Amino acid sequence: MHPLPRLTALAVLALAASCGGSDSSYPSGTTNNTTTTTTTTTTTTGGSTSPDITVEASASFNPAATTVPPGTRVNWTWATNAGTHTVTFDDGATSGNVSTGTYSRTFNTAGTFPYHCLIHGASMSGTVTVK
Repeated sequence: MHPLPRLTALAVLALAASCGGSDSSYPSGTTNNTTTTTTTTTTTTGGSTSPDITVEASASFNPAATTVPPGTRVNWTWATNAGTHTVTFDDGATSGNVSTGTYSRTFNTAGTFPYHCLIHGASMSGTVTVK
């Protein structure tokens, strides 16, 4: 075998070994401590964006707050064994006393529409935001 290819092969191996684990941008004995920070931004819109709300047996609305676009029909559905509740809005619209089934209301204009159960008061309340 000719000595030149053998020397070339040894030089390539020596170069590869010297590049293996050090970072030449830091002096010997210096540790490169790099921290990467990721920022996540969360935007909330007042709760859910679902037009479907469940009247729960626990005397609550789920979700209690929802945001919908104008023209949306929002539906309140009584869960099994939910008992008697009302969906009564501050503007006077009401479902009356209901223990099963569904109550619906269409929201055509932007605004905030708070509601509550007349039987349970403020402890059972919610809000529909239209925008």
